[in-house]
Amino acid sequence: MNGIMKHTTPAKLLDSAFQRLNKSRPLLALTVALIGWLAVVGVQLAGSLDALELKSLDVRSLSFARPDLADTSVIIVAIDQNSLDFFDRQQVRWPWPREFYALLVEYLNQGGARTIAFDIDFSGHDIDRLESDGTESDRAFAKAIQHAGNVVLSSQLAVKEPGDQPGKTIADRFLLMNAARAEHEASLNRAIAPLPEFQSGAARLGVVNFESDPDGIARRTSILFQFERSFLPHFGLACFAQARRLSNTQLDSALHRLPLTKANKHILYWYGKGGPTGAFKYYSSHALIHSALKMKQALAPDVPSDIFKNKIVIIGGSAAGLFDFKPTPFTSLEPYPGLELQATMVSNLLNNHFIRETHRSVLYFLSFLMAFVVSAVFFKTKNVGHTVMYVFGIALIYLGITFLLFYKMQWWLPLVAPEITLAFTFALSAVVSYATEGRQKRQLKKAFNRYLSRQVVAEILENIDQIELGGKLIEGTVYFSDIKNFTTISEQHAPKDLVALLNEYLSLASDCILRNDAMLDKYIGDAVMAIFGAPIQRQDHGRIACLTALEVQQTLTDHYSRKAANNSGVYLETRIGLNSGNMIVGNIGHTNRLDYTAIGDTVNLASRLEGVNKVFGTNIIISESTYLLAREFVRARELDLLRVKGKQLPIRIYELIAKTGYLPDPVEEKLGLFAEALTKYRTKEFAEAVHIFQRILSIDPADGPSLAYFERCRKLTQERLPEDWDGVYTLTTK
Repeated sequence: MNGIMKHTTPAKLLDSAFQRLNKSRPLLALTVALIGWLAVVGVQLAGSLDALELKSLDVRSLSFARPDLADTSVIIVAIDQNSLDFFDRQQVRWPWPREFYALLVEYLNQGGARTIAFDIDFSGHDIDRLESDGTESDRAFAKAIQHAGNVVLSSQLAVKEPGDQPGKTIADRFLLMNAARAEHEASLNRAIAPLPEFQSGAARLGVVNFESDPDGIARRTSILFQFERSFLPHFGLACFAQARRLSNTQLDSALHRLPLTKANKHILYWYGKGGPTGAFKYYSSHALIHSALKMKQALAPDVPSDIFKNKIVIIGGSAAGLFDFKPTPFTSLEPYPGLELQATMVSNLLNNHFIRETHRSVLYFLSFLMAFVVSAVFFKTKNVGHTVMYVFGIALIYLGITFLLFYKMQWWLPLVAPEITLAFTFALSAVVSYATEGRQKRQLKKAFNRYLSRQVVAEILENIDQIELGGKLIEGTVYFSDIKNFTTISEQHAPKDLVALLNEYLSLASDCILRNDAMLDKYIGDAVMAIFGAPIQRQDHGRIACLTALEVQQTLTDHYSRKAANNSGVYLETRIGLNSGNMIVGNIGHTNRLDYTAIGDTVNLASRLEGVNKVFGTNIIISESTYLLAREFVRARELDLLRVKGKQLPIRIYELIAKTGYLPDPVEEKLGLFAEALTKYRTKEFAEAVHIFQRILSIDPADGPSLAYFERCRKLTQERLPEDWDGVYTLTTK
């Protein structure tokens, strides 16, 4: 026993396990999927994919921004560079006196604004105008706030550190004592809040703390902030509550219905780039302040105040010198003013624009589903190219689903982990397949290469489950071709030159055949035999055979035409015969020398049809069985009813001319006349037929079938035909 264990290496054990798994494809697919899934889940749990997932959310936000969805009732009054420059010319430096904000509040209140919100720090006095008992400027602003009754002010919260100055006091009426869905990393106990005289008249107080994800980009923000033992709403939530006139109790109830993240954060649904050309309507603050001054003087304002009726007006800085730009997914397009974060959140709340984050269990399920589907496809599909195409298609479909759900329903479906699971499982499947099937295929290839052509071996190895080596009856299309006047050409060239010419021709023709997934059966001198539909059966063998024959003719014509234009080389023309039907395919030959080929009447007839081209002066003749399989895709004309040597029943044959839709009008006219003449021929109206064939030859003097029938009809007019003459042409040679 010890001796046996001594020679059993880990590699052998692993190989043995692979072999056992390979006997059950579903089990192998499941095992590979499970390994791939567990590997990616481990990386996901470590947080290594979080940054990529956030970037994928940014891509969705950028790709499907909807400025038209932004609430038009949300207006931004910006302290922009134009406003700073305007008052700078009036010798009024920043920071502006509080009378300016009082004028703004009075002006907006007179216009009927629903909510007036300041994203500005009012925690200090108007220092430049400081008096012993306060400032007149501060008093004017406080009075305006009190009179309006709908002003929302901003505050910042922080954790008090040793050495910090005491924070401001926040009025109890702004605090939510029983706030629902509140969570913060730490209890914030230091406030940078507006002066008490401002708070006394304000309707709401909101927090403007900037929160970002680990990469520094703003995407998610707390809806509530814990301040000591109470809670303060986010500035945007405070604006929403004031606009809807919600009491603290009503606001607490409304919070229960918000679809927040598991950390009770709101994911911002972005409407587009920031700034005056972005999603929200902008006004320069100097224009409104100047209009307010004009109204006090009983003059017509530049901007009528009534345009702000029932609007939620957010006032804040957007000038570069005020340093209030925030990093968002749209920063690369336009600097993003901080006050637009507040406007975005207000619009989100007003219109229920919530990005819904899926539960982590959904991520795990989707990742496993992707892993299993990919591994199942890999081990089910034998063609590597098809496998790559399918996997790539699955990846694109899932990508499309995530984008569609985001666009239509604002669902944040995880993208990165499932797609990485797909890619990793695909790579793992390839490794496992190489370790199991690869060795088996290499052994088969080594054996088969001794008596099968390489392309047949490749087909067999790619579709090994569909192959039955030995005799098998299949339905397919046989292709035979030969070079026109090759005997004459061969007599005019030295052996070396002749072989070069032949190799060039065979290479051009063979490339077309192989490119269309046919089995290149054999070369017989200058003749080529190929099978469409073997060794791997396919339903469209007739169609693809016809299209290949046309491609061969076009390729040869283009090639030899270029050579003829340069006066180099010989122009080689090929004649092709196609026939579809049942045939036997398998290994045929000597025990020491086998060929995988096809035999039967179908093969023989294809060979004879190639020779019939000589009779009609055509390039491609196909049997009726082939025509019926391809008639929707090609244009062909009926040539004759033909009785071949050794057969009593006639077959209908056609000249293959072009793909459907590729014929010019003169050719269409010729085909119509030919069909009419053929009818006359079969009804023994030979004189009329001769007349029509003459008309065709006036259009195309080189039309071989018309020339052949013209001569045949002339002879028949001089012969006495039997009563039972059926118009069938008997082929006396093979």
